[in-house]
Formats: sequence, C-alpha cells, structure tokens
Amino acid sequence: MFLFKVQHTFAITGRGLILTSDVILGTIRVRIGDKIKIVTPDNKVIEPTVKGIAFANPIDILVDQNVAKDDVPIGSEVWLNKE
Repeated sequence: MFLFKVQHTFAITGRGLILTSDVILGTIRVRIGDKIKIVTPDNKVIEPTVKGIAFANPIDILVDQNVAKDDVPIGSEVWLNKE
C-alpha cells in the first residue's frame, strides 16, 4: 500500500532518520514496528522498520538508524510492506 512521497529527511544521531510527508495523520495506517519499503527515484529499494511516528500533521516517521539521509532522496516513495 502506497503511503507517501518523501518531502524532507532529517537525521537524528543515535535515533535514526525522520521521513516527512504531506500526508495528514489518520489517512494512513502505519504503526511502530511495521516494515516499510522505500523506493528511491532511481529504483533502489530500502526496507527499514518504523521506529517512531510524530503525531503531527502532516505525519513524520522515524526509521532504523542504519538508513542514512543520503540513502533517501526527496521524492522517494514510501510503501507499507505488510504481507
């Protein structure tokens, strides 16, 4: 299920990478612990776990520490990776 396109990214040392979107909270169903798939504009695929969700509008999610800011360019697509 498509969630959003990445609008901005922010790296937090010791925590992970925050992906920001223009999606309003409540319109997507993602939870801490969910696996997501990030598809970059050049079709690279990254499959991190959601580590946190900012309860703000629009929604921001925190992913694993092993995902670097340079790994996720603006415009990357974020998909819910539920089987």
